[in-house]
Amino acid sequence: MSRDLLVRPVADGERPAVLAVIRAAYAEFECAITAPEWARMSGNLAGVVAPGAPGTLIAALAGPAQTPVGTATYLPPGPREYNRVPMDWAVVRGMAVLPAWRGRGIAAALLSDCLERARSDAAPSVGLHTAAIFHAARRLYEKAGFRQQREFEHLGLQFCIYALELQPQR
Repeated sequence: MSRDLLVRPVADGERPAVLAVIRAAYAEFECAITAPEWARMSGNLAGVVAPGAPGTLIAALAGPAQTPVGTATYLPPGPREYNRVPMDWAVVRGMAVLPAWRGRGIAAALLSDCLERARSDAAPSVGLHTAAIFHAARRLYEKAGFRQQREFEHLGLQFCIYALELQPQR
């Protein structure tokens, strides 16, 4: 990972650039689903970046201009609409890295930031979901210690729920 990489919460004025990162990162998967499903997935991803969306939208900024090259959203434990994991768990959503910036540790830095936030929030575990066809994402999560819990179908794709236990359950 570059020493010039900065990971921090997104300022409101950066949301359009972060949305562009998400769109570019997920574009390679458009051909894997139908046009209506792709439109729904694109809308779901845009909703993660929208002003007022739940959680903390985080960006990885790089290059001389410190522009967004990656993003993730952290949801703390507690009541929320996201119901794929227990409410007392933290959640990572919307992980994305620009294709030209992949392989430089950016996703790992974003995930590390989210895990630090979860530990600060005393979350017993962190959960997330990812499509089974998102092979690089699954490798990242498994390397970080996440274990697959179950699968579900959504938008014509198989998705996997992953969990990482941070501290012993009481």
